[in-house]
Amino acid sequence: MAVKVLMPKLSFIVTQGTIIRWLKAPGEEVRKGEPLLVIESEKATVEVEAPGTGILGPELAPPGTTVPVTTVIGYILEPGETPPKLELQVAGVTPAGAVGSGPSGQGPAPSVPEGPAPLQEVKVSPSARRLAQEHHVDLAQVKGTGPGGRIVERDVLAYLEEQKAKAPAEPVRATPAARKLAAQAGVDLRGVEGTGAGGRISVEDVERAAGAALGLGLPAEPVEQTSIQRVAAERMALSFRTAPHFYLSVEARMDQAVRLREALVPTIEAETGVRLSFSDILVWVVGRALRAHPALNAAFVEGRLYRFGEVNIALAVDTPRGLTVPVLRGADEMSLAQIAVRRAELVEKAREHRLGPEDLSGGTFTISNLGMFGIDVFSAIINPPQAAILAVGRVAQRPVVVEGTLQALPTLWLTLSVDHRATDGATAARFLQEVVQNLENPYRLMSA
Repeated sequence: MAVKVLMPKLSFIVTQGTIIRWLKAPGEEVRKGEPLLVIESEKATVEVEAPGTGILGPELAPPGTTVPVTTVIGYILEPGETPPKLELQVAGVTPAGAVGSGPSGQGPAPSVPEGPAPLQEVKVSPSARRLAQEHHVDLAQVKGTGPGGRIVERDVLAYLEEQKAKAPAEPVRATPAARKLAAQAGVDLRGVEGTGAGGRISVEDVERAAGAALGLGLPAEPVEQTSIQRVAAERMALSFRTAPHFYLSVEARMDQAVRLREALVPTIEAETGVRLSFSDILVWVVGRALRAHPALNAAFVEGRLYRFGEVNIALAVDTPRGLTVPVLRGADEMSLAQIAVRRAELVEKAREHRLGPEDLSGGTFTISNLGMFGIDVFSAIINPPQAAILAVGRVAQRPVVVEGTLQALPTLWLTLSVDHRATDGATAARFLQEVVQNLENPYRLMSA
C-alpha cells in the first residue's frame, strides 16, 4: 500500500512549509527513517525522514512549492504499485498538476487535466444584477459577501474597482538607469515626476522619490528575507501587539556558578567530548525553577490559559538563515552532562540546517542568550504562544557590595519578559528569585 509523504507539522503554530529540495529521485529506493527531503517551515530549515520503505513515486511536489502542513507531497510505493494521483493545495498557487522533481530539479511531469466544475446557483440581489448587466460583469467572477454568500451591489462595485486597478496603465518614460534604481529601491515609477527631456524620469528623480518615501536622503535597496526571518518578524510583531508584556530584571552573582563550571568542565569534556557552557548551567537551573513554578511554564492561546505537563526549554540559536529555537525536552530532569550534549547537538544541527520536527516542537519556555556578543542587558519578545522568555547577558566582573566592602565579582543580568495574561508580577518575581538563588548557590541543586 502506498505510504503518504506529508508536509510535517513542526508545532501547533506552524501552518505551512516550503520544499527546498528532494534528496531522492522519483523511482529511487528509499528506506524508512532515512533523510528524504529538506523543507523550510515557519521556524527552521529541516530534513524530513522517509515515513516508509519502498520506491519513491513519480509525482512529487516540486522544490519551491509552499503547501499547508499535513498536505500529501509524494508517495512511497511498493514495487509495481500504481501511484495515487497527487493533488496539491499549494499556498498562493493553483497548479494544473503535480510535478516530478528529483534532487537535481528534473523537469515537470505532464499536467493532469481537470474535469469541468459542477454548476452552482449564484445568488444575486436585483440591484447587483442590474449593475452587473450595465457594466457587462460576469457574476461568476464576483465573490458574494451578503447573507448566505449572496452577491450584493457593493460586491459588484468592489469587482469593478479591482478590474480597474488591473487595467494596463500608460507606459512610463524613464531612462534604463532610473528603472534599475527604482527596482532596487522599491520605488513605483508611476508616482515619480520626470524632469528630463519630454518629462522622462531620470536617476535623480528616482533618488528624490526614494528619499521622500523613506524619510532619507538616499535610496534604499530592499533586502530579500528568508522565510524563517519573514515569519519570525511577523510572529514577533503579533506577539508584541497582542501579548501585554511586562519585564523583570535582576543581577545575579556568578562566582559559585563559575567555580562549579571550572570544576566540572574537565570531567564532562572527558566523558562526552562537549565543553560545559554557562548556557547549559542556565538550562539546568531554569528547568528546575519551572518545575517549581508552573505558572511560567504555560501558554495563552485563543483566550485560554494552558499549563504544560512537561518542561521543554527552547534555546534561541543564530543561523545564517535566521534565528531558530530548537528544544531541549525534559530539561528539568536532565543532568548537566546530558544538557551539554543535547545542547551541542541541537546547535550543530541548527547551523547545518539538519533539525527535524522533533527538535523544534513542544517548547514551553525560551532562553535567549546574547552574552557571547558582549551584551550586558536586553529585553526579549515572548516566543508565542509561550507565556515567558528569559533574556541573558554576559558574565562579567562587576562591583558588588559584600558585607560592607566593595568587591569585583562575576555577575550576570537576567531579564524576564512575561505575558501578563498568563500570570502576575509577584508570581513571575518568585520564579526569577529562585533562578537567581540557584545560580548563586548551584551546589544545592546537585544534592536535590
